Formats: sequence, C-alpha cells, structure tokens
Amino acid sequence: MIKKIAIVAFIIVLSLNATAQNKTVTTQPNLNPKPTFFGGGVILGGGSGSFQIGMNPELVKSYNQYIDMGVALNFYYASFKTNALMSGYSYKNNNTQLGFGGFMRVWPIDQFFLQIQPEYNWTFTRARDFTEGTSGRSSVSAPSVLAGIGYGKRNESGFSYFSVMFDLVNSQQSPYRIGQTSAQPIIRAGFGLPINLLKLKRP
Repeated sequence: MIKKIAIVAFIIVLSLNATAQNKTVTTQPNLNPKPTFFGGGVILGGGSGSFQIGMNPELVKSYNQYIDMGVALNFYYASFKTNALMSGYSYKNNNTQLGFGGFMRVWPIDQFFLQIQPEYNWTFTRARDFTEGTSGRSSVSAPSVLAGIGYGKRNESGFSYFSVMFDLVNSQQSPYRIGQTSAQPIIRAGFGLPINLLKLKRP
C-alpha cells in the first residue's frame, strides 16, 4: 500500500511538472523576509448520541518558495453514547487524543506540495456500561510518520491548504488505526496568518 501511494504521488508530480514546462508559469514571488505563520485546522462534528471536536494548531516557518518547516499539536475529543431504546444496551465511550510533532512541506511546483510529518500521540479512553453498571479506562501511545500530498496557496499574507496523508508506521496503537483493520487516509485542511513581530527601534 505504501509503495502504491508513493508511486502515485511521484507520477502526479512528474505529470504536473511536464505540463508546467509546456506553459508559461507565473511563480510565486520569493518569500522575503522569511515569514512565520500561525494557523492550523479545526474539526467539529456530531450526530445522534455523538460529538467530536479537534484542533491541529501549527507554527510554520517559510525558508524560501520551496520549503516550509514547522511544529504541530494534535488535540481530539470524541464522545459516543448508545440509545438503550434502539439497541437494548446503554453505554458511553469517550476518547481523548493528544500529540505533537514536526513537519516539512516541499512545494515542487506552484500550489502543490509534498508533506512528511513525524509525530507521537497518546490516546485515552473511558468506557461506561450503564446496563451492567461497569466502567473502565485505558491508554495507549504510538509514534506515527504521516506522508502525503496536498494543494494550497501561500504568500507573505498567509496560507491555506488541503492534504491527504497516510501513517507509514501503521501501529495498531496509533489513533489513525485504532478500531480499523488497515491504515486510513488522514484528510486535513487549514489556514494560517503571518506573525508580525515589532522591531525594536534603536535610539
């Protein structure tokens, strides 16, 4: 699976480069001075008996028009409760995920990037069975290495992006694998704004 993803990403980049060579392309201006951005994405959802919220704040430094590097935090909370009238059972399950990592985005061509993101996550679970009157807690942790491709825009005024990644480590304790038979795609979108630092004036 990992080899197939890498091959597909490589073919896409080659085809896009070939197309760009046959056209007059207006590239982004050099990022100068090298800006620092703060941003990330937010997850919010829910339904019948369920609720989820998540945040992925990022601190990003653009070194030139090709490379961004930064650090990211993960916070995710999900709650699910069954309807006893529907299933005959009543229980509630809460999951909390915390994590951190670093990443690099490489922009080989305008508006498309490749991303690699090593990180470490902790997952805390609490389950309560109201029918049996029992409860339990568990916690697991695992490293991950996310890799994939994305589409976005970036300049000195800010950035926005949409990406699809996979966990190359694919640990069973990873939050991207728990409860799944195989690695699942990690779809993220976000934006960021520049951090303007005041310059000290010399007397």
